[in-house]
Amino acid sequence: MLVATGIILIILATWFFVRKGTPARKRQSLLEKARAKLTELKKQSDNLTPETIATRISIIVRQYLETAFEDPALFETNEEFTLRPRALEKLHPDTRQPITDHLQRLSELKYEPQDDSDTANASAASLIDEADKLLSLVELHPAPLHPTPTS
Repeated sequence: MLVATGIILIILATWFFVRKGTPARKRQSLLEKARAKLTELKKQSDNLTPETIATRISIIVRQYLETAFEDPALFETNEEFTLRPRALEKLHPDTRQPITDHLQRLSELKYEPQDDSDTANASAASLIDEADKLLSLVELHPAPLHPTPTS
């Protein structure tokens, strides 16, 4: 009876592990989805306002952070996010500030009036590329085993 219970537990554990995948594999899948969304956004960017582009980039990046690292950035305003002492604590320390700075620029683009729409569109399009690079950077720098709080 004990052996049968042990075998069942091993089967269940194996099934659960295979179903869930490793955290790195899960994050890689989430990264690929986020990058695909950014690529699609770039294709559509000529027909969108800078504010719309910035909003969509922000949502893509925040969704990735929320699902990959269980960070509540998706559900916060930029002010709440930047004031939260433990923001992005599961990310490698070298990637926290670039992500925070990028989200700040997106916030500024979303809410500040634009004088020159051509310049703003070019700026917004470059932010798509920057978001793609930042998300890749997050995956290149694995999170520490024991996260340190951000300052």
